Amino acid sequence: MNTKLQLFLLSFLAILAPVKGMVSITIFFIWLDLIAGIWRSKKLKLPLRSRGFARTISKTLLYAGGIVSVFFLEKYVLADLIGIFISVELVLTKAFTFYCVFTELKSINESYFDVTKKDVLKSFKEFITAKKQEWDGFKS
Repeated sequence: MNTKLQLFLLSFLAILAPVKGMVSITIFFIWLDLIAGIWRSKKLKLPLRSRGFARTISKTLLYAGGIVSVFFLEKYVLADLIGIFISVELVLTKAFTFYCVFTELKSINESYFDVTKKDVLKSFKEFITAKKQEWDGFKS
């Protein structure tokens, strides 16, 4: 019985191998958001509550479950249909992972803004826009 369970778990983990990196990146940004939230609370002298830690655990499970669900849907249901239009492997799973990571980046940016009054994402957008204009001027 124990051997069958081990074989089942190893088989399941082998099926999930293509999304291991995407889940790991998302979890990294969730925990980075937790660290930014703790930093914000310490700087603004706000109390730390267990509710924030509970939200981190639930977000981790929700995002990881969502990425795995989109992966299964894409890999075993939509792969042939998507393959007609797009040749990128696991494009929906990657897009969903990007959405999750971007959501966490916005949350980290909010914590940073609360402490420093500087919007990193806005500054980054302005930098990219200026460099694009500089590049367009260079090409002309």
